[in-house]
Amino acid sequence: MVTTDRRGIESALRRLPVPPMDIYRLVIVLGLLVTEAILGYVVFRFDRREFILAACLLLPIALLLYRGGRAEYLVLSILLTAGLVRISLSTGTESQVVASMLVSMIAVGIWVVGMMVVERRLRLKSVRTNVPLLGFIVVSAISLVWSYAFRDVLVITWYTFPLVQLASLVVMVLLPAVFLLVSNVIQDVRWLKVIWGVFLALGAVGIISQWLNLPTRRFVNTNGLFPLWIISLTYAQALFNRELRLWQRVGLALLCLLWLYRQLGGAIIWISGWAPALSAIVVTTFLRSKRLFIILVVLVVLWVGLRFDYFYDQVYVQSVEEGDMQRLDLWRTNLNHVINHPLFGSGPAGYAVYYMTYHPENARSTHNNYFDIVAQTGVVGFFFFLWFFVALARTGMEVCQRLQHSNGFEAALAYGLVGGVAGAVASMMLGDWIVPFAYNQTIMGFDHAVYAWVWMGALVSLYHILKARSEILASEGGDRQCCKS
Repeated sequence: MVTTDRRGIESALRRLPVPPMDIYRLVIVLGLLVTEAILGYVVFRFDRREFILAACLLLPIALLLYRGGRAEYLVLSILLTAGLVRISLSTGTESQVVASMLVSMIAVGIWVVGMMVVERRLRLKSVRTNVPLLGFIVVSAISLVWSYAFRDVLVITWYTFPLVQLASLVVMVLLPAVFLLVSNVIQDVRWLKVIWGVFLALGAVGIISQWLNLPTRRFVNTNGLFPLWIISLTYAQALFNRELRLWQRVGLALLCLLWLYRQLGGAIIWISGWAPALSAIVVTTFLRSKRLFIILVVLVVLWVGLRFDYFYDQVYVQSVEEGDMQRLDLWRTNLNHVINHPLFGSGPAGYAVYYMTYHPENARSTHNNYFDIVAQTGVVGFFFFLWFFVALARTGMEVCQRLQHSNGFEAALAYGLVGGVAGAVASMMLGDWIVPFAYNQTIMGFDHAVYAWVWMGALVSLYHILKARSEILASEGGDRQCCKS
């Protein structure tokens, strides 16, 4: 009887228009979404932090064991935890360790240990971003030791500062490690579709919750650069994925417009809220369609020209009145300290104690990720940091060139990711954080900074997938040639 039932179920599954394995994956993803949403609700309703924390820590391990070594679920667990689990652990300071940071530590640890046990060596797929990123990690660690060895004798520190520096170093190392994890373990476009779908669901739930003021807005994390990535990725798919049906493209366009309206309509003076997203749209459009790019530029110029007085008053005048121009003084002060510690900087979070000692009346962070990096890791660390983004941009352009005659999900994803990287590069100049500063966004900023590193890793993952595919095609072509000979 049991055998007959099983055969009937298997026969029914084979007749489905979708492969059974895809159904299994969909069920698992939906189950994870529901589980993480329940965890987030329980945190707010019952405040059982210990129980939820244990569940979060065990989640990636359980997933890995369940799938028998499918490390892609580690990436999924990081994304879901960052998106839906709003818990943190106290560090004894004003900053706290968020769940996504802990899950990322475990995920990266499982991945590294897995390589050591199974492959018996640590190996990264060859790509131009490896050397600068590993260089930045090493320099970040060196800068911590350097900051203690060469700290000014007059500088005053406080008892929690060593802990803050150590936590900052963990963030500076762990975020690039998440990038390496994503870029190395995702080897199938279907998994890129999965994490894209999960991110899309977070974006849809997030914007609906905010518009309707639903309770879910409390634990869906759409902070930081989340709007940049959701706008860039939905825009690219809506415009350039011709494999989608019309209603799907309209739905994606609507989601993109809702987020763009939120960023533009909230406060035009909040430049970092809308400028990165617009940068992503402009770059994505330019890469894919020069004609559409020209139309877009003309429309933007006309819009700004017709409302020039409004933009001048809201963006420039109010920025001056609110003291945004004071950032120039902050950057000048920062560079003066860099000159005194040029090689490896003042260490993770290190320039805070210099500011408190020498400039207590104006001890504010730089509100600029580039100045933060050069102040903390010196010229050497800044060199590797910029090298990484140049290498990432070159890799992204290569991916786009390989897909320039394609009109499906992969091409749209590639253009959206490159646009997102362009927006992220712009955002760092405006005060948004790819690498959070401990005394501004605190290490809790890991929760939304990790989005950028996951998607930048996905771009390199797509590069590896396309490279492997071309190598297989070349090998098959060579085999056919040999057979003809």
